Amino acid sequence: PDRAVSGEEQMVARMKVFEQYIMGMLTNLGALPLQRIHNMLKMFASGEYDKTTDELLHFLNELVDAGKLEHICGVYSIPPA
Repeated sequence: PDRAVSGEEQMVARMKVFEQYIMGMLTNLGALPLQRIHNMLKMFASGEYDKTTDELLHFLNELVDAGKLEHICGVYSIPPA
């Protein structure tokens, strides 16, 4: 069987590392806009985090689709339990 992994899947796997950071930020600080999340990842995960805002946006939207985050009026938050 072909075990090739698409570039898309590789990016998602690499972004998974940052899911913990993102969840922690939103838990501690509440709802945040894309740019703030991006800037904080650059600050706290420096060296590891080299994504563009577009790549982060794509990943955050996947977390929204998976029900892990909410996106309302331009800010991301953890949905109420």
